[in-house]
Amino acid sequence: MTRTLVVLGCAALLAMGLSTFTFAGSIPDADSDGVPDQYDNCNVKANGPLAGTNSCFSQLDGDLDGYGNPCDADVNNNGAADLTDVSLVFAAAAVVSTNPTYDLNCNGAADLPDVSITFNAASLVLVPGPSGLACAGTIPCVAQ
Repeated sequence: MTRTLVVLGCAALLAMGLSTFTFAGSIPDADSDGVPDQYDNCNVKANGPLAGTNSCFSQLDGDLDGYGNPCDADVNNNGAADLTDVSLVFAAAAVVSTNPTYDLNCNGAADLPDVSITFNAASLVLVPGPSGLACAGTIPCVAQ
């Protein structure tokens, strides 16, 4: 019995020690999507392989500006989301366009949730991003 407790105690201490050192010096991933921040085109919303229930798991960047779709309601690339963007996404949703530029929720087509996302972003005049890509804001943004 004592030997078992000693073995279990040592195993617990080893596990705690390993878990402590596992995170030391780890690469930052603010949104925990499995893409390190410096390579993530959307650092604040999960859009990588570990995105979970979010369908934006592929770093989708429909307009190739270096900002992932979940962080980029500025579909006309004028610097911020505005009513023009809402109009463009609404027109794309009206015909259920599969153009990835207007698919902000990454479900495969422009639809009413995309219009809602754009409208909310426009009401706050949100700028795209943030993105960890050095080329973000240029078209086409080709990550190195």
